[in-house]
Amino acid sequence: MKSAKNAMDRLRLLFEEQITVMTIAENLKVFDLNSFREEMEAENFNTAVILHEGEWMKFDVGDDEPSPVSEDELMPESKPLLMAFRMLLEKRRFFIPDEKGDLQYVVTRTDLDKIPLRIGVFGLISLLETHLKEIMRRFIPDWEESLSENRLQQATKLYEWKKERGEEIDLVQCLQFGDLGSVFSKKQRFRNFEPDFSRDDWVNMMNGIGRLRDALAHSQLRLGFSWEEVDKVIIFIRRIIDVQDINFD
Repeated sequence: MKSAKNAMDRLRLLFEEQITVMTIAENLKVFDLNSFREEMEAENFNTAVILHEGEWMKFDVGDDEPSPVSEDELMPESKPLLMAFRMLLEKRRFFIPDEKGDLQYVVTRTDLDKIPLRIGVFGLISLLETHLKEIMRRFIPDWEESLSENRLQQATKLYEWKKERGEEIDLVQCLQFGDLGSVFSKKQRFRNFEPDFSRDDWVNMMNGIGRLRDALAHSQLRLGFSWEEVDKVIIFIRRIIDVQDINFD
């Protein structure tokens, strides 16, 4: 009998598979072969897609003439957004066909800055936070010794306030993201996830994720990170969540 997915698994499924590229794709305008240059100039388009005698062609500014759309320029509607993100790091644009094979949508690297991808990345960071807190509960009973007195007092103060409000919560839940970096930095616990990391590597990565999380949470227009840096964060988070054997002895 297949075991039921827990909340963590369901959330990961949502952010990694169920949010698709269609959340950022744009409807595709199809140009006429006889007038596409004039239409492109009038609408300030850099690319024209043309359907001529049953053949799909594309024309980019700087090309001599239209050329056929190739298979490696296509992306299915069902492609998970985070996978599409990785593909758009390698190629700046993809066309998306419908079930009949007709090109209906386009997605470009510019579309990565839309809200759905920001939600997806923020969701993964939240999963990392939840995952690390659960590891602390299960494997690090003395985690409080890894925090400064001030940080522990701040967390305890928040915990007491939430208890007075009737919230079912524990002290771990009241820790800030930066606290998690500190707990796993002590005794080099991070080596369970990144054996080749130095303490500075771990601290820098966790601080960077914290800054990215804050930028996403406050809907800043400029995240302060390149898409390649965001990709490294995603890879880092997946590696941590995928670790099966935890040993802090």
